[in-house]
Order: sequence, then C-alpha cells, then structure tokens
Amino acid sequence: MANEIKAKITQLTSLPTIPLVITKLIVIMKKENPSIDEFVDVIKHDQSITSKIVSIANSPFFGYPGRINSLEQAVLMLGFDLIKSISLSVSRFTIFPIPYVTLKKMWSHSFKVADLSSFLYRKITGKNSCICFLSGLLHDIGRAILLNIKSSDHSADILHELYKLKADELLKSETEIFQCNHTEAGKWFLEKLFFPEEIVAPIYYHHYYDRFLGYNIPYKDIVQSIYLAEGLIDFIKPDSLNDGQWTENHLALLKENNIFESDLKEIKEGFLTTIDTANNFFD
Repeated sequence: MANEIKAKITQLTSLPTIPLVITKLIVIMKKENPSIDEFVDVIKHDQSITSKIVSIANSPFFGYPGRINSLEQAVLMLGFDLIKSISLSVSRFTIFPIPYVTLKKMWSHSFKVADLSSFLYRKITGKNSCICFLSGLLHDIGRAILLNIKSSDHSADILHELYKLKADELLKSETEIFQCNHTEAGKWFLEKLFFPEEIVAPIYYHHYYDRFLGYNIPYKDIVQSIYLAEGLIDFIKPDSLNDGQWTENHLALLKENNIFESDLKEIKEGFLTTIDTANNFFD
C-alpha cells in the first residue's frame, strides 16, 4: 500500500493554489510596468506556485538540475514573462475537503514558519536565509499532497480532524490513514520535481530533528531552524493552526545555539509582526 501511495504522489505535477493569490497576481499584471519584485512578494506566500517555479528552474531542460535553491534565483533565471505564465498555469483551484478558512490558515502557517525559520537561521548562522525561507514555506506541502490524492477516499470530517493534531500524534494518524506521513509525501513529491537536497532534506526531517541528534543530519542548520520555528509558534500561539509542539528539546536547542530567554522577547515581537503581515495578506 505504501508503494501505491508513493506512486500516486510521484505522478502529481502540481497542487491547487488559493484564489486570493491569483487575484493579487492579476492585479499586478494589469499594471503598465509591473516589477519582478512585486511578483515575488505575492508568489512567496503560496507554496503551490513557488514549488512549480523552482521545479521548472531545476528541470533538465534548463540545464541546472538541483542548483536553483531559492525563489529569487528561479525568478531571475526564468524571466518575467515565463514566471507570469507559470503563475497563471498553476492557478487552477481545486476544492480541498476542508473548509476554505482552514485552507487559508494552512497556507498562512507555512508563511509564518518560513519567516520565523529564516530569522532563526540568520541568528544562528549569520548567513543568507533564502534557502531556509523556501524550505520553511514548503515544509508542510506533504499535507496538501495527501489531501489531494486521498480526498475521495475519506470524509471531510476525518481529514479536518487531522488539523487538530500535532507532532508525533499527527504523523501516527497520517500513517494509519494514508500509509505514509506528510514529511515522506513532501520528500517524494519534491524529489520527483528535481528539487535540490538542501530543500528536500529539511522538509523530511523537520519533525524528527530531536530523534537524529546523534546522526549526521544533512543541512542541519536549516532543519533545526524549521524545527525551532514550529516549536516556537506552538509556544507563542498554542491556539493557532500549527502541527509543531513545543518541548524541552526546543528550549535546549535554543540554548545550544546561544539563544536565551532575553532573545525570546525579540523573537516573539518579530513573530507577532509576521502574524499581522500574514493575516493582512490572507484576509
């Protein structure tokens, strides 16, 4: 059964996107001289369009498979006209078997994780965070994939109940229903679309970081940034739609990276600003 699910996932070529993002893109396109920056500012909020653009940039047709690891790179390489075409081609919207408000919250959560994880990545490493932002934006793409391939087999109520679960409880329930969890689904899907390992690995490991401390985790800095972001979101806004779960392991990891309680105030203030930004965008 697991092989059957994997086969279905690797046959997918795109995911549905929310109408709101397309509306914003159309508004930009109607301008006389729209800029690429305006497009990127909208596209980066949506994992469906982002994943399609980066996967196309990494396809063998362009000769750079696995080398394009950020949305900005992909946009610069493909050019403005092609980006417009890709964005609209991905815009076909398929109704998920969950309320629209829940779908918006799922997309909003992905953006919040992307923003917070890239902030943590800069604080921990002092390096550019484009790759971490993209991995954060796509970290839960497997959840949308599982809904997309199995919606006809399960009632809306069962699928909606999954959005109340977190961490290990969620992964266990997904495996019982789908024969795989969303980290595996995301990994299989993005590998098929030529995404580089530095993006795929953090998506696969983001729920498992604390289990692999004794191993050589690939792209550890990005993995731990996303892992910390999900935990911190649960700590700061436990009532939000979030599949991470704050634990003592998160606190220990913060200290290990010289992030202390005095820093948490700054992180919390920054994240609350991100919430306002995301809510304004998605509303």
